[in-house]
Amino acid sequence: MYRHASEAGLVLPSGTDINQPYDGHNLRGHLAEIADQSTMQGKVRGHVLLCPGFTEFCEKYSDVIKAFNDRGYNVLAIDWPGQGMSGHLGRHRMAVHCDSFDQHIGAMDRLITAVGWQDRPVILFGHSMGGHLALRLCQHLRAQVQAAIILSPMIVPPVMPVWMVRLITQTLVAAGFGRFYLPFKKPPTLDYIRQFRPHNLLSRDKAGYESQFVWFDDNPELRRSQPTAGWVRAAYESCARTTLNKDWMAAVDCPVLGFEAGDERVVHKKSSDRMLACLPHLTRYEYDGARHELLNETPDVVADIWTRIDAFLGGRGQSRLK
Repeated sequence: MYRHASEAGLVLPSGTDINQPYDGHNLRGHLAEIADQSTMQGKVRGHVLLCPGFTEFCEKYSDVIKAFNDRGYNVLAIDWPGQGMSGHLGRHRMAVHCDSFDQHIGAMDRLITAVGWQDRPVILFGHSMGGHLALRLCQHLRAQVQAAIILSPMIVPPVMPVWMVRLITQTLVAAGFGRFYLPFKKPPTLDYIRQFRPHNLLSRDKAGYESQFVWFDDNPELRRSQPTAGWVRAAYESCARTTLNKDWMAAVDCPVLGFEAGDERVVHKKSSDRMLACLPHLTRYEYDGARHELLNETPDVVADIWTRIDAFLGGRGQSRLK
């Protein structure tokens, strides 16, 4: 099933897909427990909820899932509604659409219930849009969440000012164009987007950049590209209400380990710097020159991230993880 990924030397998925009906569509999760790993021995250290970013899907995080499994953690990953194998919700099959980010919070609730983790202490791991949703889940699952790890979190998307984007997208949604691409936007071809260019927005590392597109050779259904007007409206509404709200951020009371890229152009860097400082229990690292996809960055950056994750989970975070 994953011939191209295997030939490219990528870590292949392990574990079991979890499929649930949700809002009239399929919702896919992926559960990887260390009991399923023949090389693992010893006690389960914890449970991780993995929150992918915009357009992303479970397979892309196979190496992250394995890394947590190897460290003794069970992992539940999600294809957010409208992404991966969780339905096509826009008018174009590759468009990413949602009416409200509350749908995503409800989707994670559905998967947590499906695998019986309702009463389990959990650690949140989120990238980009998934970092935003991980912070929201810190509040939503307050009694369960022990800690959060966020990489290049979407405190707000990059286009400013917020009020203007909200006004334009609210107008488009009200006019019936919520499930359509924004005007003058269309998805690039896969052949174009997969070609490494030195000044791309995602990674300085050629192998890391190219690896994320191999999954589409094995399963073209995974690919999404570009948001609908409705998604943009929902994203800015969610950010304005939560991660751009100083009081809301100050109420996130679990330990948070945050990683930022120095050359960040996918999310709004100044807002990230300003608002992450409002988190009361934040440990933050920034990588000079690195780009948005930190776990697809140069090997030294990736290795340092995992070293700091290990220290966080075994050190500062551990007192909150018992």
